[in-house]
Amino acid sequence: MRGPGFAVALFLLCGAAIASDVKSPHALPQKTISKRVPVTTTSPQARMIFDQAMVTFERFRINETLEYLRAATRKDPAFAQAFILISELTSSPEEQNQARGKAKSLASHVSPGEQLLIRWLAGGQEESYVPAIAAMNDLLARYPQDPHLLFLAGRWLEYQDRYEQSAMLLEKAVALEPDYPAAVNELGYAYAHLGQFDKALAAMAKYVALQPEEPNPHDSYGEILRMAGKFEEALEQYRMAVRIDPSFGSDLGIADTLALMGKEQEARAQYARGLPFVKTEAERVDRETQSAATWVRENNYKQADHALREVARHAHGDGLAVAEAKAHRLMAMYEPDFRTVVKHLQAAENALNDGHPISKNDHDAEWARILCLRARRAGEVHVTELATASVEQLEAMAQNSRSQVIQLSYHAAEGALLMAEEKYAEAIPHLQEDSENPFALQMLWQAYQQTGAQSEAEKVAKRLAALNDPTVEQALIVPAFRASLVSQVEQAPR
Repeated sequence: MRGPGFAVALFLLCGAAIASDVKSPHALPQKTISKRVPVTTTSPQARMIFDQAMVTFERFRINETLEYLRAATRKDPAFAQAFILISELTSSPEEQNQARGKAKSLASHVSPGEQLLIRWLAGGQEESYVPAIAAMNDLLARYPQDPHLLFLAGRWLEYQDRYEQSAMLLEKAVALEPDYPAAVNELGYAYAHLGQFDKALAAMAKYVALQPEEPNPHDSYGEILRMAGKFEEALEQYRMAVRIDPSFGSDLGIADTLALMGKEQEARAQYARGLPFVKTEAERVDRETQSAATWVRENNYKQADHALREVARHAHGDGLAVAEAKAHRLMAMYEPDFRTVVKHLQAAENALNDGHPISKNDHDAEWARILCLRARRAGEVHVTELATASVEQLEAMAQNSRSQVIQLSYHAAEGALLMAEEKYAEAIPHLQEDSENPFALQMLWQAYQQTGAQSEAEKVAKRLAALNDPTVEQALIVPAFRASLVSQVEQAPR
């Protein structure tokens, strides 16, 4: 099944536009290279399987995509792009490390465009953001008319929380190919994260119209409706996705929406019903974490602790270091006793450094979140030395990294420390950096109030009250904040 001495030219993320000729990987001069990124493989069968992988990828059937990509590498063990995409999509840290290493070892044998792709995606995983972004920009400059490359870059930037840049690239993709479902979908998410819900919902309505028989358009539409606070409409879309494909995973969206509606018992039952159908241990742990958050919404921290300890135990057994660390970090968010907070955060740090496979990007992102929380909780009880040390560590990380998670964690921590020191005006520019962090937004609202910037405080209050993410952070801040706003209105003189 592997044709020795041959390579197949096909195009990145473009299932319909596959080259029909089988040629040497070094036979094409630069002037004849397609407007789309070529992929080199030595097997026609691998080419066909890769094509199937790209179709399922753009329909967001990630587990199926991974199965196809793994099959493609079995047909052609030197299939560099398949390996780098496996490393980008897998939820297994061990598989990610192995696939990334394989792709890098094969990079010298593929085209210049593919080499840039590998440098970009591998660099992002390895926390080498400057060369990674440079490679991405070079690749985009080389293939500016490739809508599928623009989609991949826009998707990657969105996952880095760089929503404005993501929207810009995705708008270009849609301009080149207006009915490109995957790009329309990601563009809707970018708009939603920017708070542009009219544009986001319009994009999702178009996405559903383009692929009405697929589950993901309904799932995505449901998520954007949920983010916009339209819970009943969100449930309708999620349930439509479940009817189309019960195994797709949209029941998770139903559970998340029920949790945000205050129906915590129903949400827990929904999370549990989906557990027998999860396809990876990472999915199982994610569901368990989401279910644990329902206890936080009920202010039942004893049950939340019990649930999160189970999450940490399962994650540890499955080698999921970030998920294990996150479980301990979440317990540290609501724990009232500072000494216990310190213990939870130390356990989170230990989980990250316990020898489990983990990319540098994932490690450093979670470590930044731990340091940020440590700085904030220490500042709250005026343990200034620990808070300052945590901020200084984050500042050093931020100076050497373009990771958006690290940058935002540093600014949130610096802002929290300045708030603890009652330096409200100095805290404001740091807290302005993250428009989706409930803790940072609450502190920014307080800082504006303390400095007399009432109109700015009202804008932040509106933004904070509108956050509808099914997270522990949202559960701890937003419902109580909404209640306080209602109370203020009721007590205001008429």
